[in-house]
Amino acid sequence: MFLIHNKPEQAPFLAQAIFSACYLEHGWPSPEIPHVLTTLFKELLNYEIDFENIFRITILDVKERLPEPAQRRELIELMTTMEMLCRPISKELQASVDQWADQLAIDDRTLLLARDLSKNAQLQATLDFYRLNWIGEGDPQDDQHFKQLLSHYGDSAYALCLESDPQETARWAKLKDYPDASLGKELWRFYQKRGFKLPGEIGGANAALAHHDWVHVIANYDTTAIGELEVTAFMASASRSQGAMLGFVGAVSIYETGLLKSLVTHSYQHTLSAPGGVERVSAAIMRGKNCKIDPLLGPNYFLIAHEPLEKIRLNWGII
Repeated sequence: MFLIHNKPEQAPFLAQAIFSACYLEHGWPSPEIPHVLTTLFKELLNYEIDFENIFRITILDVKERLPEPAQRRELIELMTTMEMLCRPISKELQASVDQWADQLAIDDRTLLLARDLSKNAQLQATLDFYRLNWIGEGDPQDDQHFKQLLSHYGDSAYALCLESDPQETARWAKLKDYPDASLGKELWRFYQKRGFKLPGEIGGANAALAHHDWVHVIANYDTTAIGELEVTAFMASASRSQGAMLGFVGAVSIYETGLLKSLVTHSYQHTLSAPGGVERVSAAIMRGKNCKIDPLLGPNYFLIAHEPLEKIRLNWGII
């Protein structure tokens, strides 16, 4: 996740890099970009800068000052996120980010999504998004039955239950019998409050998508548009999953411009750039940075579902 592994003293240089890649000949490709960048740098690196008054640097400068591949990857991820603020994505911006990624020897999943969207290939973008993000990583993609579901129902198989699975439903239904204030009972209430079907029921989330509902409950993020940006930012910051960052970048497109279509919700616009939006996402990034457990790759949630929710939050370092 961008800017959480950088030191405050690197902020001026990083700001110049992102400006050099994303500020085009005719200005910013989206008026939201400088606002979002200014807030991210302030909230995550405690650095205040006017992105309208800054000097360019070269890719060679970045090569010398960011020798580590992980640092370069995070810079490219930030650039790609700025692309997600555009509708449509500028071909000039796409070419610039691709040039920076190529020169820095970074080939990231987020770039594939951006390339799809810049070509107006929404169907391919949806496929790549769900196939490669943390949801797709949780799906049994090599399983023959899953392949049959994809063939019969299409991309929806990545996220939704399309055939009844009573055994899976029963596993989740047992959560209602857990003690009050336990993680399991709170997740049950989370579903009931929103009228969500249980995994295993036709039309409900499949197990791969439902996996992040545990994180919704533990980190206390809602299922509103801003809540989904918060939870995906939290996961991208806290997890080592390669698909976690793609999940956040795609969510920005879904909830900020509506350019990427979701299989499970409506598209929205101006969620990140709305008043308080970037601040809330920045706070989620910092909470994820301080989380002691990888929320996607760490626990088997059914094994800790009986534990008090507040105890889990304390053990994870979630304030």
